[in-house]
Amino acid sequence: MKKLLHYPFLCLLVLTAMMAAPFLWQEMGLLPDFETPPPPVEVSPPEAVDPPPAQEVIVVDPALDLPPDTTVMVPDNTVVDPAPQQPLPSPGPIRDQPPEEEEAQEPPVPPKPENPFEGALFIGDSRTVGIGKYAGITEADFFATTGMSVYSIFDEKVKVGDRTEKCTLETLLGEAQYDRIYLMLGINELGYNLDRTAETYGTVVARLRELQPEAYVYIQANLHVTKKKSDSDKTYNNDRINRLNESISAFADGQQVYYLDVNPVYDDENGAMTANYTWDEIHLLAKHYALWADYLRENTPA
Repeated sequence: MKKLLHYPFLCLLVLTAMMAAPFLWQEMGLLPDFETPPPPVEVSPPEAVDPPPAQEVIVVDPALDLPPDTTVMVPDNTVVDPAPQQPLPSPGPIRDQPPEEEEAQEPPVPPKPENPFEGALFIGDSRTVGIGKYAGITEADFFATTGMSVYSIFDEKVKVGDRTEKCTLETLLGEAQYDRIYLMLGINELGYNLDRTAETYGTVVARLRELQPEAYVYIQANLHVTKKKSDSDKTYNNDRINRLNESISAFADGQQVYYLDVNPVYDDENGAMTANYTWDEIHLLAKHYALWADYLRENTPA
């Protein structure tokens, strides 16, 4: 190193060569081209721009719960569906609660007849024979005989009205038209099974309705017996009579078939036939059948 100091020109030459070498190498392509990055460009912030003015647009969307002529403010770039070609149907009334169910309509009540015995037929046992003979009912026909029951009703032959010969009930109902049919049966059936008797009674009522569909049918409660009779007889007593009456009353529908109970007219405080009304504790005295007829005149509903 000390020797190089003795040659200053040589040292200067070497130093110059060393400093110039990079530039020579770059020119010769021996070094990559290092370009100076451009100075950053200053960008001024955009000027504040006011939003576009709103326009009045008619709301035509039926999903909106607004009146048809309501206007709202929307920007210019809002897409609004065009109005439909056909007018939209107006919505129905809004119900806060479900509609109440309509009440069932009651069947019309038929007018009460002025004389219920005109065009009427009475069917029954010996008690019905009694009202036919002693109550003064001349307008009605009577198909009644002593001992008749629900088990024999369609087998019996009876002379009815002005007929010269006896006939069965089905023959009579097939030839004559009646407005009302009064039926009292049951006293002769008390010795049978009451459930079976009631079932057979219902069959009789159904058959009468089939043969005379336009006629009203009146199921009459069986008359009670006196308390003395009821307390001493295991068969013909008021307990069995009441049980049978209750069963047959179920066949009344209040429209074409009705249930009538005349017992309150004749009963005493014990719910038994008043002793003064009967001659044998079962059948009425002739003069008291008129009370039964009066009851039917007042209480026949149609």
